[in-house]
Formats: sequence, C-alpha cells, structure tokens
Amino acid sequence: MPNDNVSSEHEIHAVFSICASPDVATAATEACTEIAGCEFFGEFHDYFSPDRHPQLPPALKAAAVSVAVVDCDRDAELALSTMERLRTMGLKNLNIVAYSTRMDAAYLLRAMRAGCNEFLNKPAEARPMRDALQRFQSAYLIGNGGKENAGQVISFFGAKGGVGTTTLAVHVANSLVRKHRRRTLLIDHQHELGHVGLYLGLKDSHYHFDELVRNASRLDAALLNGFVVRHASGLEVIASPDARAMSHKSSPEELEQVLNFLRSQYDFILVDSSLGYRDIVAPMLRCSDEVCLISTPDVAALRDLARHIEHLNLDEDTVGKLRLIMNRSSSDDAVSAEQIEAVVRHPVWMTMPNAYSDLIKAINAGEPLGVQHRSAFAQQIGKWTAKLVSDSGTRIEQPGATKKGFSFWRSRREQMA
Repeated sequence: MPNDNVSSEHEIHAVFSICASPDVATAATEACTEIAGCEFFGEFHDYFSPDRHPQLPPALKAAAVSVAVVDCDRDAELALSTMERLRTMGLKNLNIVAYSTRMDAAYLLRAMRAGCNEFLNKPAEARPMRDALQRFQSAYLIGNGGKENAGQVISFFGAKGGVGTTTLAVHVANSLVRKHRRRTLLIDHQHELGHVGLYLGLKDSHYHFDELVRNASRLDAALLNGFVVRHASGLEVIASPDARAMSHKSSPEELEQVLNFLRSQYDFILVDSSLGYRDIVAPMLRCSDEVCLISTPDVAALRDLARHIEHLNLDEDTVGKLRLIMNRSSSDDAVSAEQIEAVVRHPVWMTMPNAYSDLIKAINAGEPLGVQHRSAFAQQIGKWTAKLVSDSGTRIEQPGATKKGFSFWRSRREQMA
C-alpha cells in the first residue's frame, strides 16, 4: 500500500482494491477522482485469510470510511473468505464492493452474507463504482449528522400483552399525520402476526422491518420505498408478516444505522415493539428520543411493569426518555396514581381513558378514531401529539375538572413535561 501517511483530515473515504484486474483497478481510481473526499489508497495483490493478512497502514485505519474493492475472479472462495476477514480488522465504517464475471444468485447471496455491500459485474466501469461510493458517502453523512433537525424516534413497549400498545401507537401516528401534517412512519416490529396493518385496514406486506435491518448496508430511499405500505391518510407503514415467521437477531449497529437513515426521511418514526425481543431492547432504548412503556392500572400489568423497569438497567439518559402511560384509566380504578408510582418507582407521564367500545369498533372497521372524535380518548391523543410537535417542549395544560382522571398527573411529574 503506497499511502502510509496519517492524514489530518479524518473524514477521508479510503478506497483500496484486493486482487483487482486492470479494469477494476482503473474503475476504482477513476471513480475516486470524481468524488470529493474519496482517495484511492492502493492495491493488495493477495486475498486475506486467517493465515495471510497484511498490516494495514495507519492512514487507512484512521479514515472515516473504508471501501474495499474485491475482485472475485481469481479465486471465488478465497474472495468470500477475504470479505469475512475484512469485517474483523477494525476498519471504520467498512463497505465492500465485489466484482465478478459470474453473477449467479447463489454466489451473490453468499457474498452478501459474507459482508458484501455492492456486487458489480465485469468488465468494470467507473460510473457504477462512482455511484456506489456516493451511496456510501451519503449513508455516512446521514448516520453521523446528529439528531439536530432530524426526525424523532418514539418506541412503544407494552408491560404485557393486551394493554393496548398497538392501539396507542396507531392513534398517535394517525394524529401526527392527519392533525399536524407530519411525515410519519409507523413500524410494526412484531416478528410475526402484528396488528398494525389490521388496525389500519392495510393489506399484508411482502417485507417487514427485520428484513430492512438485515439490509442496512444497502439501505437507500429506493430500497425503503419497497418496504413501505401507504395508508389513505398519508401515514406510511412497515407492516409485520401476516403469517408465522422465523425471528432473526438484529445487530445493534445495523438497527442504529437504519433508524438514523429513517430520521433523514421522516419527521416521526414510531416503533411498535416488544420487551420480549431482548437483543434489540437496549439499542432501541438508546436510539429512541422517547420510550413509551404502556400498562393498564391493574395488579397483573403493574407487577410486570415494575419487573421490567427493574431489569432495564436504565441510565440517566434513558430515564429522561421514559414515558409511563397508563391506558384504560378511569375514576373507578382500584389502584391510585400514588400507589402506581410507589410500585414502579417512576412517575406516570400520562393516563389514557378507557374507550374500549369505541376502539373495538374502530379496529373492526380498519380505521382509527378520527382526530375530531369527541371522545376523551381522542382528545387526549390530540394533547399527546401536540406535545410531540411542540418546539417549546412546554407541558400540555391540565384538562378541566370534569376530565381530571385523564390528565397528566401532577405530583412528581412536573419534570416529565
């Protein structure tokens, strides 16, 4: 590798090739000259393996993004091993572009599983390589642009099944779109048989969120468009499989990459998830701007709620995001606000009135309650979403005395406003 000087500019996108034929090397070098910030660092003339891997120069390790261009034609199996090996070498934001004269589906799938981001056919030309580099550059900028002026991620978790988590997520999303004209994505993050599509009267989707996360390295607006189903209101949805399906573990890095990309596309991203998906709870809490934990004011749900909070290992940052929502509340509840807070050791942020009859009709009709619906439930959803879109972050004013059972409780919750 000819370039072994550490650059003072750590935002460089470093491109290097492995076993590249002349046309691949030329395509890579020409593409780099056309994109600001991209630099061709040189060539490796042998594939990598556990027994044979080179020392990487400091400048390559310091680069903000690394792009390995692997020519698979000399030895297809060693090329796959090289891709796997590259993923273990500590390169920042690594992307892999593979070239081959063979494009059969089986080998392509193996390459993707080995970590390949782009698979291009030979003879190589500069334009496809340049387009790939631009996609990598855009993904990096999106992922590292911070949250300022970006969409908000709001995750919904139920203390147990049947507490109305999906119902609340659907109605908050509906209000954000219909009342506030915010571009909103609602994700049904159930591995199988989720209900968001049913509640909105949407037909089953061919793709779901797990698959989107597994394709994080390829994610762009065009790919996202293939996953999204659109409701008549303008709400966009990534539905859950309408059949039994195998679950797939998501890496925290891939989940964070996808959510950061979605922030660039939407004002609000609402995720209807589950505390049962242990591999994603911690990264979801970390990536969310608000975490809505839903319960009902009954002994069974409150017991589960308290145990979940105990085991979430909440740090100071996450505690500030946590929003405890008491659903199906009424003035006849056997457990008072003070008792609930004593049990869960965390303030309740909002109560939602019991509107079971109205909501069952809405679910059966496949259409959420309208934003102008006169029910106390719809009015409280309106207050919730007004708070979300408020730039000032001031607390919603208390409703009048006739609705005090459905208000933000006062006591120790002023700090939650």
